Amino acid sequence: MKELSNLAISSNEKREQRIMLLRAKYNDEKYNTVEDVVNDTGYTDKTVRKWAIDGNIPLIDTNNQTIVPITFENKRVINMHKRQEHINQLRKLFYSKQAITSKSCAKKMRYPEKTIIKWAFLDKIPLLLPNGKPV
Repeated sequence: MKELSNLAISSNEKREQRIMLLRAKYNDEKYNTVEDVVNDTGYTDKTVRKWAIDGNIPLIDTNNQTIVPITFENKRVINMHKRQEHINQLRKLFYSKQAITSKSCAKKMRYPEKTIIKWAFLDKIPLLLPNGKPV
C-alpha cells in the first residue's frame, strides 16, 4: 500500500511540475493558446485545459476566449530581458536573410507566429506577413 501511495505522490508532483512549466512558457510568450501547447507537447486539448484551470493560466481556447478569467494574480509576467534576447535573435534571423517571413521565423525560433509578429512590430522588423505585406 505504501508503494501505491508513493506512486500517487510522484504522479501529483509530475503534474504540478507540468503546470509550472506551462506557466513559465506562458510567461515567456511561447504559449498563448491551448492549441500552441497541444502542438508543442502532444498532450490532449482536454489535459491542457485542465492544467490551465488548475494552474489558473489564462490560455486562449478555440473560441478566442480565455480558459480562466484574466486577473491581476494570473496575468502574464514577461521577463523583459529575455524578451529582448528573443527580439535580438529575430532581428539576426531576418537581417541575415535566414528567414524573412513571420512563418519561417516562427518555425526557426519555435514560437507561435503571433508572438513573432508582436516582437517584429515592437522592434520595427519588416518581416513579411502571410498576406505578403511587411509588419
